[in-house]
Amino acid sequence: MYDPNHITTSASEPAITSDKPVPTGNRAKSKERNRLKILESAATLFRERGFEAATLRDIARAAGLSTGALFANFADKNEIFLTVLESENSRVIRTMRDAHNEKLDLVARLHTQLMRGYEATQHNARIVLSAFVMKWSQGQSPVNQVGQMSDLIRFVLLDTLKSAQAHKEVPQGVDIEVAAEVLEDLCLANLRRAYQASDESGAFDMDKLAKSLTAQIALVVAGLKAA
Repeated sequence: MYDPNHITTSASEPAITSDKPVPTGNRAKSKERNRLKILESAATLFRERGFEAATLRDIARAAGLSTGALFANFADKNEIFLTVLESENSRVIRTMRDAHNEKLDLVARLHTQLMRGYEATQHNARIVLSAFVMKWSQGQSPVNQVGQMSDLIRFVLLDTLKSAQAHKEVPQGVDIEVAAEVLEDLCLANLRRAYQASDESGAFDMDKLAKSLTAQIALVVAGLKAA
């Protein structure tokens, strides 16, 4: 079910992408270049050290800029982190949606979507997990992107379950929204466990993860069919 030779294109993309229109004028272009340098440097440091240990001074130095240039683009480290996280969220969710394959049975379909998501995020897992820690430790914090990522994962999986229900792969009356919530929780719990067991480079044991995920999804789908 899991193809270790498959290469997820988006997994090799830069952590930071920009959907903003290309600015015109030398000053605007220079500011946008600085902004992207800051985000790329911040993404690397957040990936290597986590949120707390990556200082604004370190981010500016890694980008080859002054702290003044940093504050000309962002209000604080939280804003930089949220921008990095938003880009990561978009990349992972896009990868999962692109992996939807109606030719596969439901277990394999969900499995493929989640595994492609893990492939896309494995080297940036510390960024995602740092966001959870921030939200838990700060309570009513501005860090909402982590909640958004969790919601978007659930929506992707829910769309797959809705399609399966429409094709009568699961009973019409079953609560697929609850199933999507269970799969969402499994997804994030697996990410945490895989990161804790990752090697020094941050790489996951994909074969082990794929095997566990197969059993988990099979149980959820079996429960849906039996409901």
